[in-house]
Amino acid sequence: MAQFIVSAVGQDRPGLVGAFTGYLHAAGANILESRMVNLRGQFAVIVLIEAADADALPRDLPAACEKMGLAASLAPPRAATAPAPIVGLEFKLKTYSLDQPGLVHRVSEVLRAHGVNIEDLAARQESAAFAGDSLFIMEMRLTVPRTVPVKKLRADLEAVCEQLNADLDWEPVEP
Repeated sequence: MAQFIVSAVGQDRPGLVGAFTGYLHAAGANILESRMVNLRGQFAVIVLIEAADADALPRDLPAACEKMGLAASLAPPRAATAPAPIVGLEFKLKTYSLDQPGLVHRVSEVLRAHGVNIEDLAARQESAAFAGDSLFIMEMRLTVPRTVPVKKLRADLEAVCEQLNADLDWEPVEP
């Protein structure tokens, strides 16, 4: 079985997920992991799939997606691999602040400097009537190497969040 990462973007509409996943199923593909989200009217899909026919899917999928209103691309196939084992400690990180450019970058740079892997990141704006502006919320699932002093990492994250006037929630993921 060949694996592909498919990314697709198009105008959101009811039934889009059903059409996309129905096509994958009919083409003999199996979804292993996925993220799908409506981003202010544009629907974005990223899926890891496996397929028995490593030639037909890359050839046929872009045209099929175009008919659905999606622009799609596939990463080249590679041999199936087992998920990498988590090496380190898992944490959840959540920040809240008024929206401002560079927030994701500044926080992710602290994580990079400590060798922390971002496993999952979601960010969104929400109305914050009490603040008179948009509230920016960022949530991450992280793997912190066992060699990283967690207190130092947290202190560095708190320092950058203080500079950005952002609140920070930090907690270990329960096994």
